[in-house]
Amino acid sequence: MKKALLLFIAAGLMVIANSLNAQECTIYEGYKEGSSTKMVHYDKKDKVTGTTITTVKERKDIQDGVSLTFNQAYDNGDDYEFESEFSIECQNGEVKVDMSKMLDPNTMTAYENMEFEIEADDLSIPPKARAGDKLNDGEITVTVITGTPVNVSISVGMSNRKVESEEKVETPAGKFDCLKIAYDLETKIGFLKVKSSTVEYYNKKHGVIKSESYNKRGKLTGYSVVEEINY
Repeated sequence: MKKALLLFIAAGLMVIANSLNAQECTIYEGYKEGSSTKMVHYDKKDKVTGTTITTVKERKDIQDGVSLTFNQAYDNGDDYEFESEFSIECQNGEVKVDMSKMLDPNTMTAYENMEFEIEADDLSIPPKARAGDKLNDGEITVTVITGTPVNVSISVGMSNRKVESEEKVETPAGKFDCLKIAYDLETKIGFLKVKSSTVEYYNKKHGVIKSESYNKRGKLTGYSVVEEINY
């Protein structure tokens, strides 16, 4: 009788633990298939350079968490559009973001209408990330199928990724508590290398609310802000 009671209590504790772990996954909580955000991109002089609509394509529950697939559609407001997909997975509160999200549509302008293959690492954000924490680095590699014997390779390496502080960010979409995450980037296109850095303001429910791009000298080159959230 005691053994059966202990097993019953243990099973109950496991259910409670799994429930608590699932509750830690607040990323995109309340978002469903078709939910979307609108991010507006600006240059350093505050001129709009384009918009990105990110839409939930698929949402599914997984053990101790959730998995989401997104469609990302960029429009420069003129004559160029670019679409891609990326995924986000959360288990036990740890968020893993597919680096395909980092694919810069402007970099792909020269390869419009060409096929390409993507290999991307996952970027991790621990459930209790706070100021001073170091985060994992990653890399994304894009192989552009040119139709010639020589394909084009584009790679973006991310390093020195860390949480710098906790800040409040206000945008037309609302006010958000964010982690300020900074990292260095090195973009390689063939033999060309470009170094830069990025600062992201990450909210534990809505993801990246704002980002800032800097050149290798630390000068601001542009920024992006989430201005609409529909879920």
